[in-house]
Amino acid sequence: MTRWLGASALLLAAAPAFAADVTAVCRLADDKHTVSVSFTKPLAKTMQCEVNCDMAIPNGIGAVVCVKPVPSGAKDLVLCTEKSNGPPYTRVKGTETSCRDPDGTPVAPADDKADEDESDAAIRKLMKQGQDFIERQKAK
Repeated sequence: MTRWLGASALLLAAAPAFAADVTAVCRLADDKHTVSVSFTKPLAKTMQCEVNCDMAIPNGIGAVVCVKPVPSGAKDLVLCTEKSNGPPYTRVKGTETSCRDPDGTPVAPADDKADEDESDAAIRKLMKQGQDFIERQKAK
């Protein structure tokens, strides 16, 4: 649970950094089968981005994935257009954007080491409590 809370806090803290760097928008066309992904990126550096568009379909969820380099200074630039051959999409449920700079390092690196250390400490504490309990039961 602590790990999930820590991960949520990191995502909330990183969200403004992603929003300032690259904005991606998934748009559903009037035909309900075509999704376009457009990017806005004010920074003067090309970024490799992946966008996952979560699309509602009757009785489920579909996904449209766009992975492209986003050029510097892009403004509402459509880089991907995907057409579904299956059931029509009903709406865009959500959008996830992940971008990396050209050398492959994350745009906003999270402090995963601290989160892992905290989780490991919690697990060690629980294991010790379990061992102590077993020892008490053996002593009875």
